[in-house]
Amino acid sequence: MASLFTRGFVALLAAQACFGFSFSSFFLLPKFMTTELGAGPDEIGRVTGAFYVTAVLLGPLMGSVVDRRGRRVWLTAGALLMAAVSAAYVAVDEVGPLLYALRTLQGVAFAMAFVAGSALAVDEAPPERLALALGIFGLTMLSNNAIAPVLVEEIAGRSGWAPAFLAAAGVALLSAALSLRIRERPRPPAGEPIPTLAEMVKRPGALRTGAVIALAGAAFGAMFTFPQPFAIEAGAERVQSFFIAYTAAALSARLAIGPFTDRLGRRRVSMVALFLYGVSTAGAMAIDRIGLAPIGAAFGFAHGIFYPTFNALAVEDVGENERGKAMALFNGMFNVGYALGVFGLGMLAERAGYPPVFAVGAAAAFTGLAVLASGRSRSRPRLPAPTPRGA
Repeated sequence: MASLFTRGFVALLAAQACFGFSFSSFFLLPKFMTTELGAGPDEIGRVTGAFYVTAVLLGPLMGSVVDRRGRRVWLTAGALLMAAVSAAYVAVDEVGPLLYALRTLQGVAFAMAFVAGSALAVDEAPPERLALALGIFGLTMLSNNAIAPVLVEEIAGRSGWAPAFLAAAGVALLSAALSLRIRERPRPPAGEPIPTLAEMVKRPGALRTGAVIALAGAAFGAMFTFPQPFAIEAGAERVQSFFIAYTAAALSARLAIGPFTDRLGRRRVSMVALFLYGVSTAGAMAIDRIGLAPIGAAFGFAHGIFYPTFNALAVEDVGENERGKAMALFNGMFNVGYALGVFGLGMLAERAGYPPVFAVGAAAAFTGLAVLASGRSRSRPRLPAPTPRGA
């Protein structure tokens, strides 16, 4: 069996882990907006959504660019932009144009780095271990879902938010430096046809896949935006227990179950995980009684299994010269659901409180499960043999 941990893959993991720290630092943005700027749930939803709208709009373009122009340079550029924007948060003192602009630019940085990094991960993965490779790649971001918010909350509590934002900027700069060590595989010959986005969207099953991941994105947006203000409203002072429990459970799920998802069947595992997605999101309606940690753990376990497995299912039959677009479309539809979810759910929370937000998020997850179950299982096509790696 081909080795997964090549030099190129390990270098990619290091660079992406640092980018993930900077990105995940801003999972605490709802707390910053609540405690420092006096923002309400409607404003929190709009600012959070601005990031994902940008990622949605730019993601498909980045997919085309990295397929034609290379991947590593965009990973480096995204990390440098994330560093500059993170540092600029020091100047934010109100919910106004500057905050929206910075959140939008972070969406640009994320689209650059994540699409390029995801395509590099698929390039390095042996076809028979694709779900495992994407799961491990995802761990670089996932582990920081706890590490970054915990450290940022501690820094902000002791020294203020400005040092916390500067720490995020510094780690993003380290990501850019580490990305220079990645050896990118040669691109396909210039004469080889590269499918357009429109052609990929028209393929059988593409719309069903997009609908499922968008609905999951709406549930994820509910769970990563509104538990913080809900818990603070109920009297909590710190929210880091949600991120710690979420990440510990997601890591455990990927380490324990991830190595077997390719053999158990990606569609079957995705359906079970999506069911757990809905159950855990519904449980968030009782955060004020249950607490942040149990809800975070339940959702983390579900997401830890679902995202890499369904991602591998969605891209398992794409060619080497279309991986950037495939990963951009997958992540873009997730962000569509996230953005629309937080915009709409923010308005719902403003008018009806937080529990209905999680009821709607759970309904989205269960609808995604129904859509996935309605499709026919297809046998996995044999992929062409990978070209020799230079690393």
